[in-house]
Amino acid sequence: MAFDQDTRIWDDFLQAWPIERLRTMTLPEYATAGDKNSFVYWMESRLDGLGSIWGGSAFKFGIYSRVAATAIATTAADDDLSRAYDGQYGWYRKFGRTAAEAFEAVRREVIAVATAARDGRLEDIDASPLGEAYRWKIAFHYQSRQSPQIVCVYLRKPLLGFLGLPANSRRELPQSRLYRDIAARRPQSESIVAFSHRLWREWARNNPYAIKLTDGAVRNGYLTLNLVSAPFPENMRGGLGDEEHGEVARFRTDTGFEFESDIRASSDTRGRLRKRLNRYFSDADIKAGDIVHISPEAEGRYLISRHLPAVSPVRNRVAEPPFERTPMMSKPPLNQILFGPPGTGKTYHAIDKALEILAPDLLAQHAADPGGRAVLKKRFDELVHDKLVQFVTFHQSFSYEDFVEGIRAHAPVDGGALRYEVDDGVFKSICAAAAGAKIARKAQAPFDLSGKRIWKMSLGNSRGSDSYIYEECIKNGIALLGYGDGIDFSGCTTRAEVYQRFLREGQKVESGDYAVTAVATFLLRIKQGDLLVVSDGLQKFRAIGEVIGDYRPVPREGDEYTQCRAIRWLRVYEPSLPLDQLMHNQFSQMTIYQLHDGSIDRDKLEQLLGLQGEAQPGARPHVLIIDEINRGNISRIFGELITLIEPSKRVGEDEALEVILPYSKERFGVPGNVHLIGTMNTADRSLTGLDIALRRRFEFFEMPSRPELLSAIVVEGVNIGEMLAVMNRRIEVLLDRDHHLGHAYFMALDKERSLSRLAAVFRNQILPLLQEYFFEDWERIRWVLNDQNKAEGHRFIIEPKRSVEGLFGSTTDLPLENRIWQVDTEAFGQADSYRGIIAV
Repeated sequence: MAFDQDTRIWDDFLQAWPIERLRTMTLPEYATAGDKNSFVYWMESRLDGLGSIWGGSAFKFGIYSRVAATAIATTAADDDLSRAYDGQYGWYRKFGRTAAEAFEAVRREVIAVATAARDGRLEDIDASPLGEAYRWKIAFHYQSRQSPQIVCVYLRKPLLGFLGLPANSRRELPQSRLYRDIAARRPQSESIVAFSHRLWREWARNNPYAIKLTDGAVRNGYLTLNLVSAPFPENMRGGLGDEEHGEVARFRTDTGFEFESDIRASSDTRGRLRKRLNRYFSDADIKAGDIVHISPEAEGRYLISRHLPAVSPVRNRVAEPPFERTPMMSKPPLNQILFGPPGTGKTYHAIDKALEILAPDLLAQHAADPGGRAVLKKRFDELVHDKLVQFVTFHQSFSYEDFVEGIRAHAPVDGGALRYEVDDGVFKSICAAAAGAKIARKAQAPFDLSGKRIWKMSLGNSRGSDSYIYEECIKNGIALLGYGDGIDFSGCTTRAEVYQRFLREGQKVESGDYAVTAVATFLLRIKQGDLLVVSDGLQKFRAIGEVIGDYRPVPREGDEYTQCRAIRWLRVYEPSLPLDQLMHNQFSQMTIYQLHDGSIDRDKLEQLLGLQGEAQPGARPHVLIIDEINRGNISRIFGELITLIEPSKRVGEDEALEVILPYSKERFGVPGNVHLIGTMNTADRSLTGLDIALRRRFEFFEMPSRPELLSAIVVEGVNIGEMLAVMNRRIEVLLDRDHHLGHAYFMALDKERSLSRLAAVFRNQILPLLQEYFFEDWERIRWVLNDQNKAEGHRFIIEPKRSVEGLFGSTTDLPLENRIWQVDTEAFGQADSYRGIIAV
């Protein structure tokens, strides 16, 4: 960006365009293509030396002239609903329906910005609907020349960088605040233009944005971007479709290729230039591994150039390397554990491992693409939502009852005694979902479920004394309700009549009792054509039926299930299906109630009934991720199932095994499509201390600390990768390699390469971890940090000077090992404190 120290052009502008003239300005005076005296030509071209806004879209002016189009004119897609055109002008629809109406609105905003700047009301300018750079360009030229508050730099990131703030600070820091804080730092002897030039020059020198190109990027012509650190304004971000474009900027390459492009944003943090650069990559002979720099030349204008990796630190986000499978590993293992020290990306890579099982083609397509992580994470979240991936964390209190099955108390809705039922744990549930269920009975379902009400109903307790009720109902095509004490409710047409029938038969009930509610629902509310979902406990269902008959009483001996409706059973499942294949939440303890759309998933119901193509339960692999697997008591959690998870003992294998579960007394085996992925923190317990039964049933993949992934990150002259490598070598000598510091702790520095961020990492994460590693042996911690070789003021751990005699008297002989150590908080803010870690 050029800065003209001769400010006479500023005087010329104010003489030509005083605020008074703005009030009478006409549309042709504001924007006429080719008119060098028009207001927008002054702003973009003639005042270019006082902070450039050149390039990009002419829509930044709110309205512009399309006649005799010059370099500042542009076009937009015909289906862009945010913009409008007539034969002469283009404008944003938000300003008006016609060109005249839009100009009146734009003129009001220009006047408002100019007067606010003149009066020093910078906060009012933040709210202007004019483009950010354009409104502050106007404000700069109309501000007080005697006490200027606005520098002639209109991009946010240089302003944030000068103040030492993160590049993504936005909502909480309006641009007016940035300008005021910067103005307070300007020396009185330095002009506002010279000061602006210095600010821009320092930012451009210290903030190169670089992209290391992958093979896929070069092949497809992609220039992938980390939108947090890339030097582009937010209004350049468009959607995935070409019709959802953002504002365009002008680019030129070091080979002379010029083009315009917006950003195709795949998420809030990832995207790429919409324009593909195959031509440039070919002309410049760019290959995978090369680094390309993007440098802002002016507002809306950027230079793309090729650089060798050693020229400048890479500014793009450091991506974790994808997993690579060897030819011998044709299929992912059924049981695997990712192990390593804290902060090495074990949970991060567990996502990749799950996708390797469930979406291998997608993983192969996007794993090497820095912009592909958002796609992979989105797919992973979808798999979690569909219950194909489940997640659990082991801890000291985690038990067999949590993992496999256990007896849980459930409070009844009718005020009776607690009911104790066998609830499935996460492992048994995922095994049931993976195994699927045999459809024991099947009938043609209604073609259209719209308008049909759906009811949940319990038919006896599957593990209680009345478990036979369910089998009787399925066999005879009926549903039986146990409320009503054998009373015949025929002829009742209202809930009040049901209540009176209870009283007439000598039953002591209140009108609000659940017994009255259950009978009234079964008798009056449920209509022919409605559907019944039969529950099996609170977390499973075992049948779906259609009501085909009215209420009728059935005299019985030995129980009170005398209320009856005829049912056509559409699906009967053996064993029962997990709740997530039909519901959004678990069933209530109530015997009968309506399932509304917020609780039941009608799409899943239609699939189960074959209306969208018959669902095939168990056809796909299922993944259970066990975080911190070594923190649990393995023998207590797995129990007898530790044998069943072996690949050779899975259901369907030649040596398959089953067991009888202790609570439900059901036969149970582990399906061959259930994958277990564990993560293990070696600082918590090493492999040698792991349960031997678990060790021999899992394959282990080491996740070591990888300082080389941080080698491109430099903060205040400190190479973060080199610093981490040195600390880990010292830890390995003093402890072992299981206690290395992970590289993930420092990944945040790639987005924010500031000393304050580095200090926060050390103060809040690294130092507490070292305290845990060394049991607060401060002298060893000092050795890891090399404090013993640093100058005063740069040591993280210091030995304060205290008078022992003043505490204990001169006659007390204290042991020499009782030394007192203290953390020097000031040292965290000194760059030499971190440089000294490396130097010996």
